[in-house]
Amino acid sequence: MDLLYFVDERLKFIRYFYESTVAVFQETIRKIEAGEPPYVDTRDPEYADEPAFLEEWQNADAAVNIAGATCLELLQSTFHSYLDEYMREIGQVHLRAQLREMKKKSWFGNYRALFVEVLAIDWNASGADIDLLEQVILARNDFTHNLEFTHLKAYQTPAHSEKYPNSAFADPRWRTLMFKGPPLVVTEETLERATTTLHQLCEYLERERGKFIWRLRANRRGETSKA
Repeated sequence: MDLLYFVDERLKFIRYFYESTVAVFQETIRKIEAGEPPYVDTRDPEYADEPAFLEEWQNADAAVNIAGATCLELLQSTFHSYLDEYMREIGQVHLRAQLREMKKKSWFGNYRALFVEVLAIDWNASGADIDLLEQVILARNDFTHNLEFTHLKAYQTPAHSEKYPNSAFADPRWRTLMFKGPPLVVTEETLERATTTLHQLCEYLERERGKFIWRLRANRRGETSKA
């Protein structure tokens, strides 16, 4: 099966979803800030104690955040499903039992270690930014498990900030926040980097898959001839 084809189809959808969804809310924010119809402030300035259309602005801003978080969820599930299918394609489904034995505290770390130690495939050799992919997963976890109840923001958790103090998903406008980690944001530029990186890694793994299967068959032929 051409696993890379299905990865790329999913990545195309992620880009499409982000661009078409976020654009709507960003346009709402722009109109509010520019005072364009239908967001024209007709209040008497003397009695205006907060910015006009504040609730609408906050809802649009939260929607941008949630759309970004959804894209990270899709990126993570794409990569996890790819690795699962990868193991099936090379006929090494039994190795799933060894994943937990890697003891790297995450499925990402376990898979990465398994590929190196058992399959002799080093993800770093792909040239892809593996750290960025791990940040995708950590940021996704923060959005999923630590979304603020009052305003739909997720902040970088201690575990995330300890490993990546300058996370690609930390909002640069809030890096000086002291009482908790900076809020997380998924920008178009960062999402594009992440999708490109995942493609680059999977493209490399597909090449290595062919080599692995060839070596496996060669070893079996060698064992058969000896018998």
